[in-house]
Amino acid sequence: MLDTSAAIGLVRPGHEGHDKVRAATRGRRLGLSGHAKYEMYSVLTRLPPPQRLTAAAAARLISANFPHECHLTPEGSRRAIERFAALGISGGAVYDGLVGAAAADAGLVLLSLDRRAESIYRALGVRLEML
Repeated sequence: MLDTSAAIGLVRPGHEGHDKVRAATRGRRLGLSGHAKYEMYSVLTRLPPPQRLTAAAAARLISANFPHECHLTPEGSRRAIERFAALGISGGAVYDGLVGAAAADAGLVLLSLDRRAESIYRALGVRLEML
């Protein structure tokens, strides 16, 4: 699974992390963890022109490149807030927490370029590959 940072890095050839993500994902099943799919759609449709994609183009790119996804289980969703509170995850970090918790609950490896989110992912017990 990829978080938004790795997914954007993969599909944007000019991105500084593109080569690392491309090498790390070669031969793997690609998918997005938690709400990373929606974050990615948001990013792709708000990039400055001429890089900005139309809504339809962004949807096609995500569907074609990331056919798999994982989400919190109903039980994981019920306990997420308490888990975040116990770990001190709050504010905007909650969104990283949701991405990490989905991967952790599914027992899947999460690929990321996001150093800022690394401590959150690790606190949640995510099997993490920082690129």
